[in-house]
Amino acid sequence: MGKNRVIKILGNVIGNIVVHKILLKHTNKPKSIKHLESEVEAYRDNSLEIAGEFNWNEKDKNKIKLEALKKFKKDMEKYYNDVKFPSKEAEKLVNETIKEILM
Repeated sequence: MGKNRVIKILGNVIGNIVVHKILLKHTNKPKSIKHLESEVEAYRDNSLEIAGEFNWNEKDKNKIKLEALKKFKKDMEKYYNDVKFPSKEAEKLVNETIKEILM
């Protein structure tokens, strides 16, 4: 699989991680917490495996960030538009997650 395809996949997985991190922090359903934690862990494990295939430069990381934010916004609007959170939080979590996975 080519690097550009992996960037898109990795962006989608990181977007999913951030969706679940936001839901974890802002959920009004305490019963969902364990499930959300396991989802974050599963996506993280998957992304670490995918990320290990290549070396990542700053240009690649920026592309991944844009893909992740696009995926995050799409999923939040489509599935969780009732969840309220500070808009800067998503970008911060994307940056943190990229550092965690690609470093």
